[in-house]
Amino acid sequence: MENENIPNDLRSDLRQGAGRELAEEAAEDEQLTEELRNRQMSLITVAEQAAHRGDRATAEFDGKTLSGPIASIGLDYVTITLSEQEAEITIDAGVWSFVSGLTSTQPAAKTAMRLRARLSEHSRDGTRLRLELAGGNALMGTIHTVSEDHLRVSDADGRDVYVSMDLLRAVIRSTAVH
Repeated sequence: MENENIPNDLRSDLRQGAGRELAEEAAEDEQLTEELRNRQMSLITVAEQAAHRGDRATAEFDGKTLSGPIASIGLDYVTITLSEQEAEITIDAGVWSFVSGLTSTQPAAKTAMRLRARLSEHSRDGTRLRLELAGGNALMGTIHTVSEDHLRVSDADGRDVYVSMDLLRAVIRSTAVH
């Protein structure tokens, strides 16, 4: 046989070298697979993974920062718990960060609801809300109508205010018991 003429130490070196090359190739393949997975991941999926880990979320937009445990994830928004409030924040509102290790007391709920549907629920309930808008503006009031491209909100003075959906960044409601 041909291999019988190869010294044992050389055979061992060849096996170890081949094993090392296979291990390096496998590690490189795994790294490329992980990079591809990360490139294909949407921001809402990143938030879902953070919620699953129990991370604390921070959303920064228009000079505002909202931060707290993730309460739920919708199809296009994230709900975070604030002090005696909950904020439903559009996923494209601004910059997000997630801090691991600050486990939430309750796992985040996942819902197949879009923010528009959640706003309709607020409208039906007559919930008084603070709408965080583009440019750092805010509006306090009650949503009366959720239309295709805007909200009709009754403000604190009883005026009807029409808000383009494109301006909406977050909806904040009180969770305090009165």
